[in-house]
Amino acid sequence: MHPTMATCRPAPASRPASALLLEPPGTPRPDQPVLPWTVVTEAAAPPSALDPDLRQLATALTAALVEVITGQRSALQLELWAEPDLLNLLEHLRRARVGDGLRLRSVRVQAPHEEALEVSAHLRQGAASRAAAVRLSRRRGRWVATHLVIALDPGVVHRAGWINPLPR
Repeated sequence: MHPTMATCRPAPASRPASALLLEPPGTPRPDQPVLPWTVVTEAAAPPSALDPDLRQLATALTAALVEVITGQRSALQLELWAEPDLLNLLEHLRRARVGDGLRLRSVRVQAPHEEALEVSAHLRQGAASRAAAVRLSRRRGRWVATHLVIALDPGVVHRAGWINPLPR
């Protein structure tokens, strides 16, 4: 028979219809205890609003750090914005060419206190996801990158700087 003359018919069901395994959301089970923080609403602190200028600064500085690793920017351009230990790590990673094809995907910024900002960055390198964390501290009225933790290779975490528990 010629392929254009063939008739198609649906295949018979080989499995029974699937049953709903999960309960619909919002239906509490009677044997499930109520967690205390769902009852006491005043215990949850409202999220603190971060100044948009600080968020912009943290995002731009994180992007600049990634540009140093990829070789698009000189580390000398960040001398006033990053600790020397951190710049040394960035230069080492750039020379090792481990940042080829690295792109900044997203950034999250939070302020644990008024003298520090913490940035977590999602990076992409080809099809692989990478991670970085940057800490910015206020030093003599300026924001400076003081700490960097970055994972560019599976199982290898690069660190620079240290977190001073007492602000300068």
